[in-house]
Amino acid sequence: MEEIRIKYICKKQIKKGRAGTREIIKNLNKGTSIALMIDQRVREGVKVPFFKHLATTTTIPAQLIKKYNCDLVPIYIERDKLNHFKMYVSEPIKINKTKNISEITTHLNKILEKMIRKNIDQWIWTHDRWKD
Repeated sequence: MEEIRIKYICKKQIKKGRAGTREIIKNLNKGTSIALMIDQRVREGVKVPFFKHLATTTTIPAQLIKKYNCDLVPIYIERDKLNHFKMYVSEPIKINKTKNISEITTHLNKILEKMIRKNIDQWIWTHDRWKD
């Protein structure tokens, strides 16, 4: 899957972990947009509701929103045919920076839930978000 992402979607992939976080910050400081996939199961994060069950969820987007005053642009990609995809780019949304990390992360999970519900068969359910 990573090969497909690199070849067809985004040639520059940022690795996970501290080095990746430093690279994200470097890009933000240069004014470069970044994309984060928030539907992945993570080991570190906070447990917040996701489809009515607690799921460990990354706090990186919430931290970036608070620290760098970033706008958030939800993007949803849907398989149209075997090798054809449609990408839906939403209008930027402002997040209330007075909310804490957990509240922002919960809000982002609600946005993700809405995207998944548009076509539930499109989401890769092997990412067991509820696994401890």
